[in-house]
Amino acid sequence: LRCRLYSASYCRPQQVAMLTRCANISRNATCYPVAESVLQDAALQPYVHNCQITVHEGRRTYHYCIFFKQHCRLRANAMLDKFQGDVVI
Repeated sequence: LRCRLYSASYCRPQQVAMLTRCANISRNATCYPVAESVLQDAALQPYVHNCQITVHEGRRTYHYCIFFKQHCRLRANAMLDKFQGDVVI
């Protein structure tokens, strides 16, 4: 799964590959993203929050799933002012 990582450790976003986990081995199995594979600071904040955002631009509609960690002791994210820690879109 390709995604964009807005890391608190870097000053530019990066294109990264997120691991997925499938419910079973069949071709029609439902797969789930494993956000922990790209987010840092698992020891400080093990919980990953997620939300879905819909953007309407003209006649097009885009749906995004956002994964992030939020904790007062995480490093401030220089690219996204409201977040402490990494954000994956």
